[in-house]
Amino acid sequence: MSEHTDDVLSRYLGQQPGMREALLTDPAQKMQVESLRQTLTMMERALADEGIPEDVARRVINRIVWGDPEGHVDVHAQMASVREQMLAVDLPPDLARAWQEFPGAGPVRPDEETT
Repeated sequence: MSEHTDDVLSRYLGQQPGMREALLTDPAQKMQVESLRQTLTMMERALADEGIPEDVARRVINRIVWGDPEGHVDVHAQMASVREQMLAVDLPPDLARAWQEFPGAGPVRPDEETT
């Protein structure tokens, strides 16, 4: 794994509270991070084998992990936050409260039964 891929993975883990500790105790989390590491390493090798310039390869890896070619911020997390904010702003207070308190999905049509 290159220094860039190692840095990307380290920053990715650093932005998720408790993730480093979870890697020590949760096999599923460890497997997920290991899979990401292997994927990034294979992608980096494939880009190098295809003759892609190193700066372009860095931007591609950043875009995949962060959603941004510069890789300074996690655009995917920002979009989730924006969606939450939009829901909070667009919904009337009573409806927003009902949405948050709603435990699960019910019937979509009047003739549909819940299980």
